Amino acid sequence: MGKGYLPRELRIRLFDEVVVLRREGLTYSGIVDRVQKKYGIRLSKSHVSYWLRRIHSPYNGRYIPSIDLLRPSKELAYVIGAKLGDGYTTRDRHTVKSYNNVKIGLKVKDREFAEEFARCLAKVLGRPSIKPRIRYSDKRYAVEVRSETLYQLLKKPVDLDRLKKYIEHCDGCVAAFLRGFFDSEGSVDKRGHIRTYNTDLVLLTYIKDLLERLGIASTEPKLGHPQGKAFFDPRKGKTYKSNKDCYCLRIRANSNTTFYRKVGFTIKRKRRRFKNYIRRRQAKPPSPFFPTPPHKLLYISAP
Repeated sequence: MGKGYLPRELRIRLFDEVVVLRREGLTYSGIVDRVQKKYGIRLSKSHVSYWLRRIHSPYNGRYIPSIDLLRPSKELAYVIGAKLGDGYTTRDRHTVKSYNNVKIGLKVKDREFAEEFARCLAKVLGRPSIKPRIRYSDKRYAVEVRSETLYQLLKKPVDLDRLKKYIEHCDGCVAAFLRGFFDSEGSVDKRGHIRTYNTDLVLLTYIKDLLERLGIASTEPKLGHPQGKAFFDPRKGKTYKSNKDCYCLRIRANSNTTFYRKVGFTIKRKRRRFKNYIRRRQAKPPSPFFPTPPHKLLYISAP
């Protein structure tokens, strides 16, 4: 193939082509000629042999070797939503040749959140199940995998336009993306208010547009924590000083049940708090002047 390495994506196309041609009954010489005619690249017979006998492979352990091979799915949309919240991508400082030195991961205190993120990652990458590990130092569950493809897709600064085809593929993908994001960044207070905070105003505006697509009304993103001001984070029980302006978006009360039905939460404590809010509303006697019609009452069975 000449000196140096061809781009991985091209080598994968050549590899797949070689496998198909061999299944069609072509000899090594015929494969070499056909590939050269189609791609302008002349493979050696030994290289064809190595590929067909699986001694070498351009996939090299990468379950999804290229962003071009990623397909929209609810699982991928959920991973993207969670990554834009609490998730992270990292690249090791010291690289080792032929070693995948990039990671995508999540560290959270809710086990079910970590398990759902792990399940979706495994489905996207087509790999065996991933088991979250407990970090006893901070009582958090960690999920971490090496994937060059997901790293390139989700590394900072995130290219939101490139992600839209995976998020907006269908309403199911939109709902999965929003659930991943609200699992990460959303909160439900005792009054039943559903909020999310983020420093990226463009992202929150996009979140609002996606909510509207599902028939869920929300407020415009508003400045919640100005840069340099200390604030208390109820999710983590700590006080922080904001390094950037932090914006807040809230689901309007009349859309709470629609949000819960179409998007919902993976995290049990958030689901429980919202159910308690609904029960309190149902237990409250209706106004004698404006009684609640029976067909508008929401019934949620006990867990």
